[in-house]
Amino acid sequence: MDAGLSFIMANQAKVKENDLVFDPFVGTGSLLVSCSHFGAYVCGTDIDYNTIHGKGRSSRKNQTWRGPDENIRANLRQYKTENMYVDVMVSDASKPVWRNAALFDAIITDPPYGIRESTRRTGSHKDTTKSPDGLYAESHVPVSQAYHLSDIFTDLLNFSARHLVLGGRLVYWLPVYRPEYCEEMVPLHPCLQLISNCEQTLSSHTCRRLITMEKIKEPEELDSLAHLSDPRFSPYQGHNAFREKYFSGLNKRSGKDDTKADVGGK
Repeated sequence: MDAGLSFIMANQAKVKENDLVFDPFVGTGSLLVSCSHFGAYVCGTDIDYNTIHGKGRSSRKNQTWRGPDENIRANLRQYKTENMYVDVMVSDASKPVWRNAALFDAIITDPPYGIRESTRRTGSHKDTTKSPDGLYAESHVPVSQAYHLSDIFTDLLNFSARHLVLGGRLVYWLPVYRPEYCEEMVPLHPCLQLISNCEQTLSSHTCRRLITMEKIKEPEELDSLAHLSDPRFSPYQGHNAFREKYFSGLNKRSGKDDTKADVGGK
């Protein structure tokens, strides 16, 4: 994440000293750096073990593997904000791992779009059998499954409604195929009020919207059924085809460039 955009997101979330900020798709922790700059305590989760633990191939020139200074804690140490680092852990954003309480002053994240990062979650391709006491067998090993964008945003909004404090803010990026964009594509939730919706153009046919929402009430039992009574709260399924539309647009543009080259050659 570009440093300037990270600070814009922190500003949109009104991050301030002694806040607790959470990123459920933390990656290499760039959003945590900007929030820690404003004096907030920061934490996050990610499904990628290697990213969380700073292992794997390095992005540095002439260096094959990541060194001990290529991890999230070291990133904050470089900017002298390590004292604001709570922790990060390997976790699946689609699975509940937190106690049911308002924990965070802000949730700031950049979910995967399926372009550079895969959208995956843990699961099973077969019906999982449980023992009579409801516990999985010790030999159960979860497998990786596709995590559709519409499900990502639904889970993110539900998580924020449960775990943000009242008045706390959710700030995230929503990828959009520009020819089809309309305001109904922005996910809504009964407990979250839409504050702002800004566009960053990525290409002639794609952009991403910086969405800022504020928690206005605690979730009630009927809120889980809101999508049945009000179509505004139903997830927009068109998000799931963003990857195909993204590469379709690239192919069309490439084809036009090839045609122009042929005409020029003649």
